[in-house]
Amino acid sequence: MNSNLKTSLLGLLAGLSSVAVFASGTATDTAANYASSWGNSPPNNGSGFGPWSFNFINASNPPYVGTYLDLTSYGNPDGALSPTGPNGYAWGTYANGLDSFGNPGAFQATRPFTTGASGSASLYNQTFSMLLGSKSIGSSQNQSLGVSIGTAFSLLYSGGGPDNLMLSVDGGAPNGTGVTFANINSGLKISLSVSGPLNSPAEVFSLVLSPAAGGPSYATLNGTFNAAAYNTSSFTVSDNNTSGDAFFNNPNITAELVPEPSSFALLGMSAFGLLAAHRRSRKA
Repeated sequence: MNSNLKTSLLGLLAGLSSVAVFASGTATDTAANYASSWGNSPPNNGSGFGPWSFNFINASNPPYVGTYLDLTSYGNPDGALSPTGPNGYAWGTYANGLDSFGNPGAFQATRPFTTGASGSASLYNQTFSMLLGSKSIGSSQNQSLGVSIGTAFSLLYSGGGPDNLMLSVDGGAPNGTGVTFANINSGLKISLSVSGPLNSPAEVFSLVLSPAAGGPSYATLNGTFNAAAYNTSSFTVSDNNTSGDAFFNNPNITAELVPEPSSFALLGMSAFGLLAAHRRSRKA
């Protein structure tokens, strides 16, 4: 067998066993896992995520900034965000006042993704999803609620401006999604799907924003992002001086999608076709 044919066969056959090695690790968690323990230094329950990291900004006058575990029917958002119904658990955040210097308080909760078999913690042929809600934002421009997915995607709803959840990709200018505060108030599901080419300047994404309780989506946004320069390897929830509590729940990362069985068959047929052609050429 000549060296070129051997290289081609090895490449095709390697493709049969090289799937599911690029992605972030699968992950899942829910506020219900923290019924017995939650606070400023929570346990890292669930599976597949890295440890929680909290950032309290201008919180010199507690309890103006913080987090809690909600078990009550505290309005629509946490009811829709609780998998067991209006009396289930959801994570709550508050940043409802000014510090002693008159600066607004803010709270951030971050959780990194874990690395897959290749050492990548970013999404690849996967979907990250979570639930988000808020009682109130307020009318001031320094009041906001947001979710970031790595450094590549930022969703932010700000008070005192257009009634629109804004999306920024790769740190670019924010654009409206058409999702209103009423949608966030009733509970919002955020689903970001990422597909190849891996780590390219034009990796494909699809962002679906839909009711947490189920039903037709509010918006679906498709495009590309620069995965060579921006990552999708964590999520952060930010509550900046809102006039009412925020809620979030159910972060989840799906398993990497793998080729259909027909794709494996085509790869195998290609390999055997090359081998058969080589044998025929030797007999000729």
